[in-house]
Amino acid sequence: MADETPGILYIDDDEDDLLIFGESIESLYPGIAVLKAPGGEEGIAMLQLLEQDGKPFPHLIILDMNMPRMDGRQTLKAIRSRNEWAGIPVVIFTTSTSIPDIEFSRSFGTVCITKPMSYESLGKVIRQVLSYCSPPLSKV
Repeated sequence: MADETPGILYIDDDEDDLLIFGESIESLYPGIAVLKAPGGEEGIAMLQLLEQDGKPFPHLIILDMNMPRMDGRQTLKAIRSRNEWAGIPVVIFTTSTSIPDIEFSRSFGTVCITKPMSYESLGKVIRQVLSYCSPPLSKV
């Protein structure tokens, strides 16, 4: 698919996280479009719609691990099971610090980043998360 405005798909069931993190990305990187999905099923539906409409896939998917219905593990498995989506970088962005979650993420070629506990450290964490965009933001 042709490159257009770089985009990020942020999948998280926490409305506050979707709002705060999404707005922070948009203010730090105004050229980035942030699609927000309140759960794994909705995130998969967005990817299917982009594919169906011939629109570019996101340059990065940010995925919460602990969500009801379709959790981050199931969502990541679904993303990696489709050849068309397998190359999209995914960052697990979660409050979990468990070793099994980190190992699970690595087994699917993703990194697990812990959500910051304070608003003050959010900018630094956003830059860390966005460093996984493909292509890198400096080149888009």
